[in-house]
Amino acid sequence: MDSIYMNIMIKMAAAFFILLVYINLSGKGSLAPISSLDQVGNVVLGAIIGGPLYNPAISIVLLVGTASAWAGLLLLVRYLSFKRNIVKNVVDGRSIQLMKNGKVLSENFGQAKLSVRDFIMLLHQRGYPNLDELQNVWFEYNGQMTVVKKGDTAMAIVLIEGGSIDHNHLSELSLTEEWLNIEIVKQGYAIEDIFLAEWHNNKLWLYPYHKTN
Repeated sequence: MDSIYMNIMIKMAAAFFILLVYINLSGKGSLAPISSLDQVGNVVLGAIIGGPLYNPAISIVLLVGTASAWAGLLLLVRYLSFKRNIVKNVVDGRSIQLMKNGKVLSENFGQAKLSVRDFIMLLHQRGYPNLDELQNVWFEYNGQMTVVKKGDTAMAIVLIEGGSIDHNHLSELSLTEEWLNIEIVKQGYAIEDIFLAEWHNNKLWLYPYHKTN
């Protein structure tokens, strides 16, 4: 067999193994990326793997080393984002509210880096003909819109995510960490027991860590 074809086949096998390991370690979220970093990271990983396949000047060692380093960096960021909300906020950003109680929050458009024209276009694409029927609108960190129409049930607000308190959401509700602790104790838990907590319809909903026997 021609050495060029042999080189391509070996590179393909190595690339397939790297992708298989990466997908298994990163989980199904890597196949349907939610954040912009996941999307860009997957594109770059594909380019790193695809480019050298047909270039005999690039060695298999260089292909494996570069692809493994990039995949390892993506896995590290995903792990830190899962463990630390502050890392996720830095990497992915936060949801930005653009409408509140039917009022347009003009000061937040610059923070979202979104023009009024793009804002209207995204709403029209979602099937909302005008702003008057909308109650609350958020611009999510993946570029999508979350919309609550007037008369719809209000959305729950996350106060604890992955065991970490979301102080920004507490401040938005004019609540304190001390209040949160008291409410959690009232329901028979300690704050370190809680994996997820939501505030909805003036009630705190708690979801503790699931402990297997």
